[in-house]
Amino acid sequence: MNDLLRFPNAVLRDPRIEAWFSDFTDPLRWMAQTWFERMRGCGADVRELLHDGCPVACVEDAPFGYVNAFKAHANVGFYYGAMLGDPAGLLEGAGKRMRHVKLRPGKELDVAALNDLIAAAYHDIRRRLSTELGELSQPGSTMKKTATTVKKSAPQELDGRDSPSQLIDARIAALGDWRGETLARVRALIHQADPEVVETWKWRGVPVWEHDGIICTGETYKAVVKLTFAKGAALEAPSSLFNSSLEGTTRRAIDIHEGDRIDEEALKALIRAAVALNISARSAARPARSQKKPKSA
Repeated sequence: MNDLLRFPNAVLRDPRIEAWFSDFTDPLRWMAQTWFERMRGCGADVRELLHDGCPVACVEDAPFGYVNAFKAHANVGFYYGAMLGDPAGLLEGAGKRMRHVKLRPGKELDVAALNDLIAAAYHDIRRRLSTELGELSQPGSTMKKTATTVKKSAPQELDGRDSPSQLIDARIAALGDWRGETLARVRALIHQADPEVVETWKWRGVPVWEHDGIICTGETYKAVVKLTFAKGAALEAPSSLFNSSLEGTTRRAIDIHEGDRIDEEALKALIRAAVALNISARSAARPARSQKKPKSA
């Protein structure tokens, strides 16, 4: 059973948080505000409150992230950060559950990786809530269903027993709006471009397409569907495609907003180029086989 922390006082918008960010004597709070806005934008079910003096983001009443400001740095923290995938190595801390990312003025930050962590933390807490709801519905359960547990309509798409493709299907169905349609469309284009593509589900809630390595991920936020290419900085692409994460040295992303037209042929060409790059990198990494000398007669 999930042992979830609960904050029943979480609300859609907490005016105390706006006051916290408007403290003009602390520029590190401004730095943290950008990332709290990303948490707010993860989904319509995000709630918030001021807890222990810092802004906290929840799914319903279950916290998944927070921000805080100190004398020399700001933190972007995750209540279940120890369970999150962290390929970029951003997370710090040694607690049983909580982890954080430190933001320091003047220090370069992997923006795309931190965005990924926020999305993963959000989807992770939704999965935990979904699992808890499933356990409560089991015959013989003695636990009481309370109003602060979770909505009955909570999505069930993150059930670990499903295949990655089924999880992506469920994500698309759960979105039920232009974002679901967009994710379904780009998914179809990826398969058209590379019929051998493999669908995976990583970082506790992110659709991923792979062929000899990651091609791209498909994250969904409140106002955007984001395709992040793992090696995008090494790919040549029309200027109309990559429009996000341009400051990084490795990744590039395509942000698709409601009503945006997708250049389908250009996107398919980009997918093929990403596959070719993965195959080339994999081949270069393989050690050369030594040829055995034939045995003498």
